[in-house]
Amino acid sequence: MSNPISWNQALEAEHTPKEYSFRAADIPEGSYQATLDFKIWADKVTGISCYFTKADSGEKMLLTVYRDRTTREYVLGDTDFRDSPIEALYNIEVKHNSKGNAKLVSATPVN
Repeated sequence: MSNPISWNQALEAEHTPKEYSFRAADIPEGSYQATLDFKIWADKVTGISCYFTKADSGEKMLLTVYRDRTTREYVLGDTDFRDSPIEALYNIEVKHNSKGNAKLVSATPVN
């Protein structure tokens, strides 16, 4: 299991966050498999920025898991992103919300 890291720690670990798109037009809607490459504490929101690579195409995307205001947890379904595995394959579902932004709806590690 792995905790989110800071931006500087990601760069020190030779991750390349700028290669990952957060633009909805670059992030396909639907259910597919993607590898969670690394995760960083979000800068301007209370969340965890998850850096995924789509398994079938290699597309790199940034999706955020926001902290639930009630439980104060970073959980989608059964996955707690504070300590979810990185460099692991996930079944994810992405939808575009009413503002046109890509939203991570579900993410479950593939066993």
